[in-house]
Amino acid sequence: SAKGWAIQPLGKFIGTCMYMYLAIGGVDAISYSASSVCLSSIRSNHQSVIVHLHSSSLGQAFAFGIALTVTAWASFRILGAMFNPAIALSSLITGHISVPKFVLYFISQLLGAMLGAALARGTTPSSERILQVNGNNESIARGFFLEFFLTAIVCVVYHMIAHEKNRSTFMMALPYGLSIFSAYLFATRYTNAALNPVHAFATSLSARWFPRQHWIFWFGPLCGAILGAALHILLRYMDYD
Repeated sequence: SAKGWAIQPLGKFIGTCMYMYLAIGGVDAISYSASSVCLSSIRSNHQSVIVHLHSSSLGQAFAFGIALTVTAWASFRILGAMFNPAIALSSLITGHISVPKFVLYFISQLLGAMLGAALARGTTPSSERILQVNGNNESIARGFFLEFFLTAIVCVVYHMIAHEKNRSTFMMALPYGLSIFSAYLFATRYTNAALNPVHAFATSLSARWFPRQHWIFWFGPLCGAILGAALHILLRYMDYD
């Protein structure tokens, strides 16, 4: 029905907007607080600066992990908690959604992420989180493969807890959020962690600046989605259950 086709893209739009608003706003607040403390203590104790920088990375992982857990748990039974085009592409390859739905989901996710980032920027003075490969001897190639492998892991987790139904499926938001927490904890200090093309686009658009390595935040997660789908198809082919 028309309502059936309309509710899921609308839900993806609302859910992605909520997720991006909570996550980006949380990250900005944590980063601003950590940087303020670091600047105030840098003259007296270099060790405290390192500790606060590490707590900032941990806080960013918490911000995205908890934001995804909350929005996924609230909307899974209606919307499938699919706020990432990489997850949608992986689900398309595994046959869980159709091509028309993928197109609608992608547009909805992109618009929702743009609105969420704009709201975060509009309601706080510091919402300009920019994604880039940012030091620690991280190269562009390694940044690409970091986004690639971590997105593949997130996709496999999503398939195994959302598409492979079992008695724990009703709790899918918890391991799904924890997978994002683990991935961001790993990648934040190297690439600022996207794992989601619309996240990268929305934050760069809100900051009005696209770094030259912006492409890795599209191709890395989307290629990772293909690998995640291939692993899930292999498990089903091997009759894992």
